[in-house]
Amino acid sequence: MNVQLWLTGYFMLSLVEILDIKYLNNIVDQNHRWVKQKTRQALGWKSKEGALASLHGREVWTMLKQDQIDIVGQTAFERFYALAV
Repeated sequence: MNVQLWLTGYFMLSLVEILDIKYLNNIVDQNHRWVKQKTRQALGWKSKEGALASLHGREVWTMLKQDQIDIVGQTAFERFYALAV
C-alpha cells in the first residue's frame, strides 16, 4: 500500500512542471500583501463570518481595481457598490 502511494506521488510529480521565475513570484507576493495585513487584523474579529466577509470584500475590490471583472463604463467604486446592492 505504501509503495503504491509513493509510486503514485512520484508519477504525479513528474507531471508537474516547476518554474522558478523570480519576477513572477514577486508579482504574486505583492498581489497578496493585503492578505497578510488583513489576517494580522483577523485576530480581533469576533466571528468567522465577519472575517470571511471582510476578506471577500477586499478581494472583490482588488479585482475591480485591476479590471479583472469586466463591467464597462463605471468607476471601480461604482462597480463595487453595484455588486454590494
